[in-house]
Amino acid sequence: MAADVDFRTDIVHFLLDAYTARVHSKDGSQGEAVRKLFQSAVLKSIVPLKKTQLTEFVDFLTSLLLRIKASLGDGASADIKKCLKKTKHTLEKIDSAAGLDESVATAFKVLLLYLTILTALGISDDPSSLQEVCSSARDLLSETSEAEEEHKAKWVQLVVDLALSMLSMQSLHVRAIATAAFAHLHNQLSDEALGLLLDVFSAKKSGDKDEEEDSDDDEEMDDGAEGGEESESEESDEDSDVEGEENSDPDEELRSRLRAALGSAAADEEDSSAEDVVPTDDQMFELDGAIAEAFRGRLRPANKEKSKERTVSIHFQTRCLNLLNNYAKSGVAPLHHLVQIAAMLVKASSSNALRGSHEVLNVISDTLHVISSTRKFGTISDVRSEIESLTSTVMEQVNLVSHVGMKNALSSLCAFLVRCHKKICNELAINKVDKHWYMPLYMKTLDSYLDENSHISPQLFVKLMEAHPEHCLDFIEHLVPRATDCAERNYKRLHILGLLVAALRIVQVDASSKEKLTSALEALSELSIKLMTDMTEKSEPKQHLLVEVCDLLLLVAKQCANVGMECPIRGNGKLEQSLTSLRNTKMSKRKPLKAKLAALLKSVQTTSVNPSAKPAKSKRKSTAMNGDATPKKHARKS
Repeated sequence: MAADVDFRTDIVHFLLDAYTARVHSKDGSQGEAVRKLFQSAVLKSIVPLKKTQLTEFVDFLTSLLLRIKASLGDGASADIKKCLKKTKHTLEKIDSAAGLDESVATAFKVLLLYLTILTALGISDDPSSLQEVCSSARDLLSETSEAEEEHKAKWVQLVVDLALSMLSMQSLHVRAIATAAFAHLHNQLSDEALGLLLDVFSAKKSGDKDEEEDSDDDEEMDDGAEGGEESESEESDEDSDVEGEENSDPDEELRSRLRAALGSAAADEEDSSAEDVVPTDDQMFELDGAIAEAFRGRLRPANKEKSKERTVSIHFQTRCLNLLNNYAKSGVAPLHHLVQIAAMLVKASSSNALRGSHEVLNVISDTLHVISSTRKFGTISDVRSEIESLTSTVMEQVNLVSHVGMKNALSSLCAFLVRCHKKICNELAINKVDKHWYMPLYMKTLDSYLDENSHISPQLFVKLMEAHPEHCLDFIEHLVPRATDCAERNYKRLHILGLLVAALRIVQVDASSKEKLTSALEALSELSIKLMTDMTEKSEPKQHLLVEVCDLLLLVAKQCANVGMECPIRGNGKLEQSLTSLRNTKMSKRKPLKAKLAALLKSVQTTSVNPSAKPAKSKRKSTAMNGDATPKKHARKS
């Protein structure tokens, strides 16, 4: 292991010497391509390995900085010498400071040393950022009157701010250093530092500021419209005059492009003596491309710079999402931090700036999935009001989201919030609370799912039943009347049956739920047999509906055994006839449906006994006992 470290150090030293000797010199004889190639090689060689401790990496960067300083010598500029001197003094003060957390100091040293190396090698052209970092560190080191926790929180904010600034750089290797430094602060991340990271997804930084200004302008126009009728008529007359003047001016830019495209075929409107020229077909084909290019130039977007800025902003937000993803995976994040992150991401996913970016929505959904799968928290505080508010927001959001990943993520998030609410009540011994505060929200959303054409995913309800099986019976009681309603359309009934299948698969039978479940099973068995009979009469039954009905009948038979009631499908001749008819259809030859129909038919026929099997066996036994059995023929052994 030590040999590998020494070998890597030798490689880095070789690259640094080559860079300072050939590229970072006053003559600048090397080309831009060579300079970028050397810079990429140097940055790639400095990235820490996965098993490298950050404290060891600090020593490694310190040795590299000393070598760079020795290589540059007197050839370094005054700004670089000043930066190196400030970095040295700052590191000395940090080492001599008392009470500074070791992990925070290590993360800051990594970022400071790396930024100094970038400045010394000329990769970072702006030394002012390094000077500002050193000045901020000196100011924090000189503060002694504040409490220890407040002082530590300010240091964490400084490190996070510096990491975010480095995360905005184009180099992948620089961003890797920022990510490693931020990961070292997971245990020390304060509310203010997390706020700096979440501010990246605020509305003003996501591109909604212009839309807010547009809405303000619209409001001002509405306020101005409250004037008298005379002012409105005068304004309309003035507007029409202005529009007439604007429309009277020709589009000179388009005309010039068309003249250039048509060439000699373009005749001036004012030239009345111009003869009518009728071009041939070949000439028209030649002019098609030029005319199309003239109009295409007019239709090109004028906000290309805004589009570029928006792309850069989306990429930066994606990198910040990766930081939040790793923080949620660490298992040390406090519960209220996870709730804050989830609330900000849900809000950001509905913003106009990010709603159309599938790349960002995919990362947001992954982060929400990571948060929802968290079972271990750093600390637990009473954030029940925030959880209830966020749950209500998510329930409203599921009606609008069309992104599949976000649908599943929001479904998992709701179940996670309910579990967190229960955990808070258990851990903090809070007894006076409505334990089922979330069920009205779920039932209201369920009615919207069944009555309206919305984007709601059935996983929203399935995730809750999986996390809290005690609510399966509530969903069954709510869905059975809707399933037996004759007015329900087939596609709605398909949704209802799917949820009933999920509920019956998850429900846990106990003494308190036997009576309610028994009545539900009777109603569902009667409905399923009727649906199966109706599908038999049709020439081409719906496959999805047939699959759901088969699953429902199988689960009804299973739950009847658990409850202790007689299964209504056993020995049902009408159902057996329907199943036999359906097995002869072409659609039933497919594997999943074929297996389900066979299992159902077997369940129906379990009560019927074949009377000829046992007597035949006893007859053979009796003949053998009476000596009438023929001797068995044994195969000759070779």
